[in-house]
Amino acid sequence: MRMLVMTVAVVAFLWVGAAERARGQAPAPWQGFANAWIASHAQRVKGKAPKEARKSCEGDLNGDGHADVVVVYGIEGVDGGNDWTQYVTVLTSTQQGYGATLPKEVGAKTVREVGGCTIAGTTVTLDAKTYGPKDPSCCPSVPGKVELTFAKGALVEASAPVPAPSGK
Repeated sequence: MRMLVMTVAVVAFLWVGAAERARGQAPAPWQGFANAWIASHAQRVKGKAPKEARKSCEGDLNGDGHADVVVVYGIEGVDGGNDWTQYVTVLTSTQQGYGATLPKEVGAKTVREVGGCTIAGTTVTLDAKTYGPKDPSCCPSVPGKVELTFAKGALVEASAPVPAPSGK
């Protein structure tokens, strides 16, 4: 199994590099690792992880002075179904390359859809849409944000803000 994962990682790295070179762009150093890691996750759950649906943002989440990468990705068709789930993982930069945090589920069909991310300090803000009462399962329409905090090597959903006293 380990050999299969390593083979997938190498093939994904070479494929991404070739595609980026064909477009005249060098791949970001983390892309090969991310592609292999996500492919491994999709394989474990018997789904597919389309590359065109991925979003990423970079920033120093752990305060070590090196850019880390947050990758939002989806896995669809688990066990042959037509549902999809979105995950987020942090690729932390190390001397040896990159390491990945455990995936955190952040969206799913009929729950919410994440469209992008930004990083400020240890906070990751996800642009999301949730479902309105008349939205079909394909198309959430209510814009919003999801805030996650990077703490102790993991992303956790920030607690809801406490409303300010009304003064009455």
